[in-house]
Amino acid sequence: MNGTALPPYALVHGASWLTPEGSILTIPSFHEEWIRDHEELAGGARNVCELILRKGWISVALYSGGYLELMVPSRSDLSVRQLIRELLSRNPGQWSKALVMSMDEEGYAMLEPDDLGEGRLETRLDERI
Repeated sequence: MNGTALPPYALVHGASWLTPEGSILTIPSFHEEWIRDHEELAGGARNVCELILRKGWISVALYSGGYLELMVPSRSDLSVRQLIRELLSRNPGQWSKALVMSMDEEGYAMLEPDDLGEGRLETRLDERI
């Protein structure tokens, strides 16, 4: 899978998966290619959306300048919100903006580091942009 064991909720440049347990699986190329190469872990999913919805994993892509894209099963799910909070709060300074796209609905949320304050994350995730 990945050559090095990463600490839980580590944020790495490029693409990775965040599991519900906080494990990080790095992706050396593209998510779709990783799914084809790891069918046993993908659980029959044929694409990124299916894997996210079936397994509850979060697709993580960190770009230069700290721009982060998260594809999540559902922005309203409390356990997903906790995963997002853990990932973002454990990696201050590594991200500047986070786009959160939900696989179960249209729209997205755009987060900034200040959004990790009391109750702010929930409000921002509830917004439909």
